[in-house]
Amino acid sequence: MDSFAWVNELAEQLEEQGQPRLAYLIHDVPYQQYRGNHSIVEALVPEALAAARSLEIPWLDIYFKHWLNASRIARHHGETQLGEVVSSYESAHQERTHACPQSVCITQDLVATYANVDGPGWSEERLAACDETLARIDPSWSCFGCLSIEKANALHDQGQPREAVIYLKQQRDEQRRAGEETNTLFVATEVDQYLLLGEPETALKLLDDSEEAADDDDRREQATRLFLRTRALAMSGKADEAVELLPEFGDIELEDYLLWCRAALAIARVKPDFNTPQLGHSLWTTIEHLHSVGNHRQLIDMALAQTELALARKVPWLAGHAIALAREHLPMLRLDLGAAAKLDKAAQAMAQASGTEPPCKPEELPEWLSSDAANGLDNEVVIQWLEEAHRTLPQDEDVAMTLASALSNFGCHDLARTRLKAMVDAAPESMALQNRWFGLCINADDHAAIEAQAARIEATLPAQAAWYRARVAYRESRYAQVGPLVAQVLEHDANAIPTRGLWADAAMELKDFDTAVEQRRIVLEADEEPDSRQRWDLLIAATAAQQWAEVRKQAVALEMELDEVDSENEPLEEDWGLIYLRHDENGRLRDVMARRTGPATARIVQPASQGQDQRMGDWVVFMPKLVEQPPENEDEQDGYIRIYDEPLHVLEKGGHGPSYMVDGVHPGDEAIRALRDALEAEGWSTWQYSGDNYFITDPDADEDDDDDDDEEGELLGIYLAVTAPADVPPRVISAKLATLTKGMQLCWTELARDAGESTERHEAMEERYGL
Repeated sequence: MDSFAWVNELAEQLEEQGQPRLAYLIHDVPYQQYRGNHSIVEALVPEALAAARSLEIPWLDIYFKHWLNASRIARHHGETQLGEVVSSYESAHQERTHACPQSVCITQDLVATYANVDGPGWSEERLAACDETLARIDPSWSCFGCLSIEKANALHDQGQPREAVIYLKQQRDEQRRAGEETNTLFVATEVDQYLLLGEPETALKLLDDSEEAADDDDRREQATRLFLRTRALAMSGKADEAVELLPEFGDIELEDYLLWCRAALAIARVKPDFNTPQLGHSLWTTIEHLHSVGNHRQLIDMALAQTELALARKVPWLAGHAIALAREHLPMLRLDLGAAAKLDKAAQAMAQASGTEPPCKPEELPEWLSSDAANGLDNEVVIQWLEEAHRTLPQDEDVAMTLASALSNFGCHDLARTRLKAMVDAAPESMALQNRWFGLCINADDHAAIEAQAARIEATLPAQAAWYRARVAYRESRYAQVGPLVAQVLEHDANAIPTRGLWADAAMELKDFDTAVEQRRIVLEADEEPDSRQRWDLLIAATAAQQWAEVRKQAVALEMELDEVDSENEPLEEDWGLIYLRHDENGRLRDVMARRTGPATARIVQPASQGQDQRMGDWVVFMPKLVEQPPENEDEQDGYIRIYDEPLHVLEKGGHGPSYMVDGVHPGDEAIRALRDALEAEGWSTWQYSGDNYFITDPDADEDDDDDDDEEGELLGIYLAVTAPADVPPRVISAKLATLTKGMQLCWTELARDAGESTERHEAMEERYGL
C-alpha cells in the first residue's frame, strides 16, 4: 500500500483549487525533515497546520504533526515533546482520522518518544504498541519497516540484542515474500545489536556487504553507518582507523551527537590518549542537550561515561557536575534498573579523586592565569584549579569572577552563576561584579534575571541598569524601546558614546535610517581615528537613507574610486559587476544574481522562482559581507562570482510580476534565442535555469530515430522563466508565448491556470515527457 498516495493526490487538487502554498508544503516539509533541515521544519509546520485547519482537512493535520514529531525525535527530544506526541496520538485515533495512513506513523512517533524518555523503562509498552500496530498493516506499508525497527530497538533496550537480530531477519523475509523492497535501515539496527553483543567483526562485515544497497542520498543513513563503522573498528582493535574516520564534533549535526559520542567513547576505552579535554567538552555539550530535551536515560548513561573519563583526566569538578545533573533526571526514569547504584558508585570514585597541582597560591591564581605562562591551558584544568581556590577563598572576588567566566565559557551557565550570586546581590554598587553578572546572564539567555538585576542596581548604577535593559530589548526585538533606553544611559553618562551604536542598530531594524545615520555619525566623529568598520556602518545607513553625499564622503575615506558627478547628492549607481545575494525564501537559502551598483547597493537581475516573491529589478541595500570566502586557487577564481548576505532594504521596486516557467523539448539554440529576444523586446525578462544536462524522456519516440549511444526516447529539455512587468495580465503573456512557440513542444501550466485557460494541453505534455 502506498501510504502517501492520498497526500500526493490532495496536493494536485490543492494546486487546482488555488492553494499552491499548501500543496508546496505537503512535499517540502517531509523533504526538509529528510535532509535534516530541522529549523526549517520547525518554521514551516505551524504555517502548514494553520492552512490545513482553515480548510478543515484533519488528515493533513495528522500528516504535518508526524513530520514535526519525526524531526524532534531525530534530535533526541523526550519528555519535552511527550505531551504533544500523546495529544497527536489521541487526535490520530479519533473517528475522523483513524483511517489516515499517517495515524500509524503517529504510533511510531509515540513509541520513539518513549524510547527517548527512558527506553529500557518503557520497553514493554513499546513492544506492545508495535505489535498492536503491526497487526493492522502488512509489508506493503512503508511504516512496516519503521515499526519493525522500533520493535527491534525495544528488544535491544530489554537486553535482547540477539532476539532483535532474529526479529529483523524475519521481518526482512516477510517483506521479500510480499514482493516488497527491503528496508536498508534494518542494517544499521542489526549492526547496533552485534556491537552490543561484542561482535564487531560481524558488524563490519554486515556494513561492507550492504554498502552498495545503502541510500547515498540519505544523509542520516550515511552518517549512522559511518559512526557505527567507527565504533566497530575501535572495538575490533583498529583504533587508529577509527580515529581517522571520526569527524570533528564541531562538524556534525545535532541529531548525530549521540552516535558520535558512542563512537568516541569506544575509541577512548581502547586508546587512552584519545581521552582529551576536547572529548570531555563534546560529551558535556551532548549531556546539556539531552538535559534540555528531557532525554533522561541516555543523559545518565552519558554522565556516567563522562565521570569515568573526567576522573582519568584528573578533573573531578566535571565528574561531579555530570553526576549532579544525572541525579536531577534519576526520579524521571520510569524504572531505575540500577541507575541509582551506578551513580552512587561514580560519586564514591569522584570523592576519592584529586586534580593536578595548581601552579601557585589560590589568591595569586587570577593574575597567573592572565600571564603568558597560562597560554594554551585547557579550560577544564583552569576550572579545576579555580574551584579549589574558590573553596579556599570563598569571598575573593577575583577568584569568583574568574571562575564564573571560565565555567560560562565551558557552557556551564547555571553553575557559573551559583559561584557569583551571593557576591553580586551583596554589592549593587560594584561595577565589576554587576558587569560580570550581566555577561553570565546574557550568555545564558536569562533575560528575567537581567531585569531583576537592573531593578536592584538602578539606584546605585542607573546608567548600567538602563544599558542592560537596552541590550535585552534589542535581543528580544523590542527595537522601539532601545533608543529611549540608550538616551537614559547618556543622561547619566554623557561619555557613553559607544552605546549609540546599539541605538543605530535598532534604528536600522526599524528602517528609521535617518536616526541610524545621526547616531553612527556621532560615534564616528567622537573617535579621533575612526576605523573602517565605523565608516562602513555609517556608509550603509546613509545608503539606506539615500543620503548620497554622506555615502560618497565615507566611500572616499575608505579609498574607493567613484565616477565623477555634477552633484554629491546625486544617487550613486554605477556598474561594479555581477554578484550573488543570498536570500532566505521560506527557510531555503537561495543565491540570486544581481549587478552591484555601489559600495552597498545592487540591482537584482535574476527573476524569482515560481511561487516566490518577485525581486527582479529591485534596487537594494545589502551588507557587503561575504557569506563564503572565494577560492584560494587562481584557476578556481576565474569566473567565480562573490556571494554576499541578503538585502536589508529595498530602495526601489523593480515592478515585475510573477515568474512563469516554460518547460518542454529544447527546440534548438537558434529558436530559443529568437524566443528570448522577442520577449525581451517587449520589456519582459527571461532566465534559463536548465543546462546541457537537462534531459527529458519521450515514451512515444521511435527508437529507430535515436542514435545507438542515446537513451531510448531521451531528448534535451529546456526550463525557462518568463517575467513580465506587473501590469501585464497572465492572459497576455500566455497569448504571446503561444504565438512565439507555435510548433514547439513547450508548456506553461501555471501561467495557463492564472490566465483562466484550459490546462489540459499543458498537463498532457507534462505527463508525456515526465516534466
